[in-house]
Amino acid sequence: MKVLLVAPPWLEIYGDFRAAAKLGCVSPPLGLMYLGGAVLQAGGECRIVDMEAQAVDTEGLCQIIEQEAPDLVGLTATTPIYDNARKVGQAIRDRFPGIRLGLGGVHATITGRQVLDEGPQFDFAVCGEGEQAIQEIMAATAGGRSLDGIPGVLVRRGEEIIESPRRSIVQDLDSLPIPARHLLDPADYQHYLPGKGFVRYASLFTSRGCPFRCIFCSQHTMHGRTMRWHGVDRVIEELRYITETEGIRHVIFMDETLTLNKPRVIELCRAIRDADLRLTFEGWTHASTVDEELLIEMKAAGLIRLSFGIESGDPEILKVIQKGVTLEQIRRAYEIADKVGVETRGSAMLGHPFETRASAWRTIKFIRGIKECQQVFLNVACPYPGTELYEYAVSGRGGMRLLTTDYSKYKRYGDPVIEVNDLTAARLKRLQTLGLLYFYLTPRRVWYNLVKRAGLRAGLANGLAFARGVLSAAISRAK
Repeated sequence: MKVLLVAPPWLEIYGDFRAAAKLGCVSPPLGLMYLGGAVLQAGGECRIVDMEAQAVDTEGLCQIIEQEAPDLVGLTATTPIYDNARKVGQAIRDRFPGIRLGLGGVHATITGRQVLDEGPQFDFAVCGEGEQAIQEIMAATAGGRSLDGIPGVLVRRGEEIIESPRRSIVQDLDSLPIPARHLLDPADYQHYLPGKGFVRYASLFTSRGCPFRCIFCSQHTMHGRTMRWHGVDRVIEELRYITETEGIRHVIFMDETLTLNKPRVIELCRAIRDADLRLTFEGWTHASTVDEELLIEMKAAGLIRLSFGIESGDPEILKVIQKGVTLEQIRRAYEIADKVGVETRGSAMLGHPFETRASAWRTIKFIRGIKECQQVFLNVACPYPGTELYEYAVSGRGGMRLLTTDYSKYKRYGDPVIEVNDLTAARLKRLQTLGLLYFYLTPRRVWYNLVKRAGLRAGLANGLAFARGVLSAAISRAK
């Protein structure tokens, strides 16, 4: 049984800032590597094609399919790249009409049968975590059977779509096979690090789930709100493979909230030190979940960078979006990280429900005033399906106006798909550009980002990419 797993191209979702994203956002498709591990565990053969990282266009993908002759082809898609997945899927269907073709990922999980209603090129869709589902799909395909009745799988039967009950989330993460990292070339994934420039890196989950209820996030639809953790021994096993077999010394932990369970994080950090893995790592977390003791332990184990979700600089907006954090907690998190010697990033959004020009400027001024934050991602809020924010936008609550339901336009960098109160789409886009300039064009950050953090060569590359994004945004506004 041969299985081909495909990550469609995605760079265009960053709009005017695609050049900057290409330098810093190309990430290994960890979900597909988990599925690849499941395919191998079930005795199948597997190949993963990351169309963006490997620069494979649709014609190149079809040539791979012709050469490999897989029995199954599966694509994955988030909402912003769903349209790309459909186009790739249609090209495959046109060239190989008899192949069994499916779609999985967050968008299929959220929208369910809609992806098959809109995508006649797909034979089936997988909703939710897919490691067990793909093994059952393989068994049914090998036996010449229908996929009807496989939990979490929607199946096309002529003009009819057969729905099965959703599959329960995997409670024991250690029962899942180790991600098949060897199916991708680690040289395709590089990241710039403080003082090191661009280096190869790997990604790793130590947990799934998130208990927070931020209205703009849809991750709970995929992995639930109940926290599940890999055992520390399992994480160390993966880290040994990454460092010893692949020779990679930097890891990005992809957990939604890396520091949620303080005792477990401390246990993991001490295990990393005991194993003498000599790696560096980074991750994302919630500002309310860190303290000095924890970050000292993490720093000793190799932590060099931590990203916090700021989201808004207005306390009332933070309450509306149910972020579960205060401005003081955010400031304190950055102060602690700076004291310990950890580089920090942040993410914020403009265009939340009840947002106004005044509250948007409070956010811009707040992020600029966090002197310990070296980098920030400033997005325009995007109401992805499956989020409470989407319900706000559809119903018009909080002054929101949804401009389109065309998912191909659902990008956080580009033309906004929402307006809110006195913030038109054009004004939101302008504020996003002004906010980025206001944040980065301070002497401290210019020096740090262009010279100190990654060396002059990488700094200039990043700076030029950012400048191209700003210029492109200005030109598009002028049209």
